[in-house]
Amino acid sequence: MPLLKRLAALLCLTALLAVAGCSSVTLAYNQFPLLASLWADSYLDLDSAQRSKLKAQLAALQAWHRREELPQWLALLRQAQEALDDGVTQDELLALERSARTSAQRTLQHAAPLAAPVLAGLRPEQWQHLQKKMDEKTAEWRDKHAGRGGPGERAKRYASNLERWLGDLDRPTLKQARADAQGWHFDLAAMSQGRALRQARTLEALKAWSRQDLAGGTALLMQNALPQPSEQPYREQIIASLLMLLNGMDADQREAVRKHWRDWDTELKTLQAG
Repeated sequence: MPLLKRLAALLCLTALLAVAGCSSVTLAYNQFPLLASLWADSYLDLDSAQRSKLKAQLAALQAWHRREELPQWLALLRQAQEALDDGVTQDELLALERSARTSAQRTLQHAAPLAAPVLAGLRPEQWQHLQKKMDEKTAEWRDKHAGRGGPGERAKRYASNLERWLGDLDRPTLKQARADAQGWHFDLAAMSQGRALRQARTLEALKAWSRQDLAGGTALLMQNALPQPSEQPYREQIIASLLMLLNGMDADQREAVRKHWRDWDTELKTLQAG
């Protein structure tokens, strides 16, 4: 998961919306088993029997999440709304991050026994396919962030994620956000090292799950949600930019964000009831 996506007040929804690539929580959530199975298939090159088993396990995970975890998402959304009302502090932002990480941990703990049978059935060539796909994604990431195009890529992603979390932003706000992101110091070597470590941990975690070491695999994946010391300077730049943007909003801008979040609240409650 990109570093930026662990830092915003609306982190509870970011991963879901990123997978779906759309702004509709309902559409993303309802299509989760299909979208996630397509994503997993692209990495694992599953056969038809494995694909069917995975879809069934993902449907079971979604049913659990709808029942148990959506109420936690609603609570996290209320927590974000309260922080915005009085001015967001760094401590509040980090508290939201911790709450979102706890939600992710609960979901991984439930997902582990569901994923284990699928992973245990992978053939050696499928593990190799996973490694190759991860290597390709890392090379693609490095190409995007290296050279002159890197700052523009980071600015584009930052602005896109802000509007996903906060709703449509006015032109001056977006312009300032992009300018901030383009000015961040980005240590490509340090960030590449962190990404490589997460990739290795992810592979190790999935193999642990395949051996029924569910707790060990989950712990490794949760380590990936924490920044490496070498990434901390970049992280601090993002936090400072977010705080400045959130606390610099006027009354009309804050109300527009609240409306965006109220819409999410309504969608989540509808999903929970369904």
